[in-house]
Amino acid sequence: MPNDDKTFQPGVILHTVIVGVFRSSGTTLGAWCTEHEINPSKARTATYGQAGGPEGQKLLDRIIDAAGREMVERAYAERVKRHAEKVEQSMQDRGQK
Repeated sequence: MPNDDKTFQPGVILHTVIVGVFRSSGTTLGAWCTEHEINPSKARTATYGQAGGPEGQKLLDRIIDAAGREMVERAYAERVKRHAEKVEQSMQDRGQK
């Protein structure tokens, strides 16, 4: 089911979250790819945003749905929040020196 709300910014954070959600459910992204006859490299390019066209987005949506969209959304939001806090702290630290 295509998702046009742009909740996720493909990249390292999204990829790591997806991999983690698959692992937490007792499987892997690679196993899912094998089961669905998808080249793991193609899946990786979708999660990293290197295949951003309609087919890449469709594959990304399939991967997120397979991992569990709600779990991915929660974990992604938390990771982005932590990253933003680290960036903010780094900027403050540089301003104090």
